[in-house]
Amino acid sequence: MTDTGTDTGSTATEGPVFSTEAYAAVEKAARSGRGTLYAPSVLEHAAELLTELWAAGERHGVTASEWGWSVDLPSGALDVVARPYERPKEERTAEETLTLARYLREALTSEEIGLSAKPGPRASVIVERSADTPRGGFHGDANLIVGIASNVGWDIAFNQSGAPLLSIAAPASKAGASQVAEIVRALVHGELGNPFRR
Repeated sequence: MTDTGTDTGSTATEGPVFSTEAYAAVEKAARSGRGTLYAPSVLEHAAELLTELWAAGERHGVTASEWGWSVDLPSGALDVVARPYERPKEERTAEETLTLARYLREALTSEEIGLSAKPGPRASVIVERSADTPRGGFHGDANLIVGIASNVGWDIAFNQSGAPLLSIAAPASKAGASQVAEIVRALVHGELGNPFRR
Protein backbone atom coordinates (compact mmCIF):
# COMPACT_ATOMS: atom_id res chain seq x y z
CA MET A 1 0.00 0.00 0.00
CA THR A 2 1.32 3.40 -0.87
CA ASP A 3 0.73 6.42 1.31
CA THR A 4 1.81 9.15 -1.11
CA GLY A 5 -1.24 10.85 -2.56
CA THR A 6 -2.33 9.35 -5.85
CA ASP A 7 1.00 7.70 -6.57
CA THR A 8 0.22 4.18 -7.72
CA GLY A 9 3.66 3.42 -9.11
CA SER A 10 4.62 0.98 -6.38
CA THR A 11 6.18 -2.26 -7.57
CA ALA A 12 5.10 -4.17 -4.45
CA THR A 13 2.95 -7.19 -5.23
CA GLU A 14 1.52 -7.73 -1.74
CA GLY A 15 -1.97 -6.40 -1.18
CA PRO A 16 -3.86 -3.63 -2.93
CA VAL A 17 -2.23 -0.34 -3.94
CA PHE A 18 -4.28 2.76 -3.26
CA SER A 19 -3.90 6.39 -2.31
CA THR A 20 -4.72 7.78 1.10
CA GLU A 21 -7.19 10.17 -0.57
CA ALA A 22 -9.01 7.29 -2.26
CA TYR A 23 -9.22 5.33 1.00
CA ALA A 24 -10.56 8.40 2.85
CA ALA A 25 -13.17 8.97 0.10
CA VAL A 26 -14.29 5.33 0.23
CA GLU A 27 -14.47 5.42 4.05
CA LYS A 28 -16.63 8.53 3.85
CA ALA A 29 -18.94 6.80 1.35
CA ALA A 30 -19.15 3.79 3.68
CA ARG A 31 -20.34 6.00 6.55
CA SER A 32 -23.08 7.65 4.49
CA GLY A 33 -25.97 5.56 5.82
CA ARG A 34 -25.96 2.76 3.27
CA GLY A 35 -27.25 0.00 5.58
CA THR A 36 -23.98 -1.90 5.20
CA LEU A 37 -20.85 -2.30 7.28
CA TYR A 38 -17.64 -2.97 5.36
CA ALA A 39 -14.68 -5.20 6.16
CA PRO A 40 -11.25 -3.55 5.83
CA SER A 41 -10.38 -5.73 2.82
CA VAL A 42 -13.50 -4.51 0.98
CA LEU A 43 -12.68 -0.86 1.72
CA GLU A 44 -9.12 -1.41 0.49
CA HIS A 45 -10.36 -3.09 -2.70
CA ALA A 46 -12.73 -0.18 -3.38
CA ALA A 47 -9.94 2.32 -2.68
CA GLU A 48 -7.67 0.49 -5.12
CA LEU A 49 -10.37 0.65 -7.81
CA LEU A 50 -11.00 4.33 -7.10
CA THR A 51 -7.27 5.11 -7.28
CA GLU A 52 -7.11 3.47 -10.71
CA LEU A 53 -10.24 5.27 -11.93
CA TRP A 54 -8.81 8.62 -10.83
CA ALA A 55 -5.52 7.79 -12.55
CA ALA A 56 -7.39 6.92 -15.78
CA GLY A 57 -9.23 10.23 -15.56
CA GLU A 58 -5.97 12.14 -15.08
CA ARG A 59 -4.61 10.57 -18.28
CA HIS A 60 -7.59 12.23 -20.00
CA GLY A 61 -7.15 15.56 -18.26
CA VAL A 62 -9.83 14.97 -15.61
CA THR A 63 -8.76 15.61 -12.02
CA ALA A 64 -10.09 13.58 -9.10
CA SER A 65 -12.18 16.54 -7.87
CA GLU A 66 -13.85 17.00 -11.29
CA TRP A 67 -15.53 13.59 -11.10
CA GLY A 68 -17.81 14.95 -8.37
CA TRP A 69 -19.49 17.27 -10.88
CA SER A 70 -21.43 14.40 -12.42
CA VAL A 71 -20.89 11.14 -10.52
CA ASP A 72 -20.19 9.91 -6.99
CA LEU A 73 -17.20 7.78 -7.92
CA PRO A 74 -16.24 6.71 -4.35
CA SER A 75 -19.76 5.36 -3.70
CA GLY A 76 -19.82 3.70 -7.10
CA ALA A 77 -16.49 1.98 -6.51
CA LEU A 78 -17.68 0.78 -3.10
CA ASP A 79 -20.99 -0.52 -4.48
CA VAL A 80 -19.35 -2.40 -7.34
CA VAL A 81 -16.73 -4.01 -5.10
CA ALA A 82 -19.17 -4.90 -2.29
CA ARG A 83 -21.88 -6.40 -4.53
CA PRO A 84 -20.32 -9.89 -4.93
CA TYR A 85 -19.99 -10.21 -1.14
CA GLU A 86 -23.64 -9.33 -0.60
CA ARG A 87 -25.01 -11.39 -3.50
CA PRO A 88 -22.68 -14.28 -4.44
CA LYS A 89 -22.79 -15.59 -7.99
CA GLU A 90 -23.19 -19.16 -6.78
CA GLU A 91 -25.21 -20.31 -3.80
CA ARG A 92 -23.31 -21.84 -0.91
CA THR A 93 -24.25 -25.25 0.44
CA ALA A 94 -25.71 -25.67 3.92
CA GLU A 95 -22.41 -27.24 4.99
CA GLU A 96 -20.46 -24.23 3.71
CA THR A 97 -22.67 -21.75 5.57
CA LEU A 98 -22.45 -23.76 8.80
CA THR A 99 -18.66 -23.88 8.47
CA LEU A 100 -18.54 -20.10 8.00
CA ALA A 101 -20.71 -19.62 11.10
CA ARG A 102 -18.32 -21.87 13.04
CA TYR A 103 -15.34 -19.81 11.84
CA LEU A 104 -17.16 -16.68 13.00
CA ARG A 105 -17.95 -18.12 16.44
CA GLU A 106 -14.31 -19.20 16.85
CA ALA A 107 -13.09 -15.71 15.90
CA LEU A 108 -15.59 -13.97 18.19
CA THR A 109 -14.60 -16.08 21.19
CA SER A 110 -10.87 -15.97 20.45
CA GLU A 111 -8.48 -14.39 22.92
CA GLU A 112 -8.04 -11.41 20.55
CA ILE A 113 -11.77 -10.59 20.28
CA GLY A 114 -12.97 -12.00 23.61
CA LEU A 115 -16.75 -11.91 23.15
CA SER A 116 -19.30 -14.36 24.49
CA ALA A 117 -21.01 -16.11 21.57
CA LYS A 118 -23.03 -19.26 20.98
CA PRO A 119 -24.51 -20.97 17.92
CA GLY A 120 -27.78 -19.49 16.72
CA PRO A 121 -30.44 -20.85 14.37
CA ARG A 122 -29.27 -22.02 10.95
CA ALA A 123 -25.86 -20.50 10.08
CA SER A 124 -25.75 -17.78 12.71
CA VAL A 125 -24.10 -16.82 15.97
CA ILE A 126 -25.72 -15.05 18.92
CA VAL A 127 -23.36 -12.55 20.53
CA GLU A 128 -23.85 -11.32 24.08
CA ARG A 129 -24.14 -7.55 24.38
CA SER A 130 -22.07 -5.37 26.71
CA ALA A 131 -22.98 -2.25 28.65
CA ASP A 132 -21.68 -0.20 25.69
CA THR A 133 -23.67 -1.97 22.95
CA PRO A 134 -26.28 0.28 21.30
CA ARG A 135 -29.78 -0.23 22.61
CA GLY A 136 -31.88 -2.61 20.55
CA GLY A 137 -34.97 -4.77 20.90
CA PHE A 138 -38.20 -4.06 22.76
CA HIS A 139 -36.46 -3.30 26.05
CA GLY A 140 -33.18 -2.08 24.56
CA ASP A 141 -31.26 -5.06 25.90
CA ALA A 142 -31.32 -7.53 22.99
CA ASN A 143 -28.19 -9.47 22.10
CA LEU A 144 -26.87 -9.46 18.54
CA ILE A 145 -27.26 -12.16 15.92
CA VAL A 146 -24.76 -12.46 13.08
CA GLY A 147 -25.23 -14.86 10.21
CA ILE A 148 -24.67 -15.83 6.62
CA ALA A 149 -26.97 -17.60 4.18
CA SER A 150 -26.58 -19.60 1.00
CA ASN A 151 -27.58 -16.76 -1.32
CA VAL A 152 -26.57 -13.61 0.61
CA GLY A 153 -23.54 -12.43 2.54
CA TRP A 154 -22.97 -11.72 6.22
CA ASP A 155 -25.56 -9.76 8.18
CA ILE A 156 -26.16 -8.54 11.72
CA ALA A 157 -29.25 -7.56 13.72
CA PHE A 158 -30.51 -7.43 17.25
CA ASN A 159 -31.77 -10.88 18.21
CA GLN A 160 -35.43 -9.95 18.24
CA SER A 161 -38.20 -10.48 15.72
CA GLY A 162 -38.61 -7.56 13.32
CA ALA A 163 -35.26 -5.95 14.20
CA PRO A 164 -33.57 -4.01 11.37
CA LEU A 165 -30.87 -5.92 9.52
CA LEU A 166 -27.49 -4.60 8.39
CA SER A 167 -25.37 -6.25 5.73
CA ILE A 168 -21.68 -6.79 6.39
CA ALA A 169 -19.66 -6.77 3.17
CA ALA A 170 -16.85 -9.23 3.85
CA PRO A 171 -15.41 -12.33 2.19
CA ALA A 172 -17.18 -15.63 2.82
CA SER A 173 -14.03 -17.27 4.17
CA LYS A 174 -12.19 -17.91 7.41
CA ALA A 175 -10.29 -14.62 6.96
CA GLY A 176 -13.56 -12.85 6.19
CA ALA A 177 -15.13 -14.31 9.34
CA SER A 178 -12.25 -12.81 11.34
CA GLN A 179 -12.93 -9.40 9.79
CA VAL A 180 -16.63 -9.72 10.61
CA ALA A 181 -15.72 -10.65 14.19
CA GLU A 182 -13.67 -7.47 14.50
CA ILE A 183 -16.60 -5.38 13.25
CA VAL A 184 -18.91 -7.11 15.75
CA ARG A 185 -16.38 -6.50 18.55
CA ALA A 186 -16.34 -2.79 17.70
CA LEU A 187 -20.16 -2.68 17.67
CA VAL A 188 -20.50 -4.53 20.98
CA HIS A 189 -18.05 -2.11 22.62
CA GLY A 190 -19.88 0.95 21.28
CA GLU A 191 -17.12 2.02 18.90
CA LEU A 192 -19.44 2.27 15.87
CA GLY A 193 -22.21 4.28 17.49
CA ASN A 194 -25.58 2.88 16.46
CA PRO A 195 -25.33 1.91 12.77
CA PHE A 196 -28.90 0.57 12.87
CA ARG A 197 -30.20 4.15 13.07
CA ARG A 198 -28.51 5.44 9.90
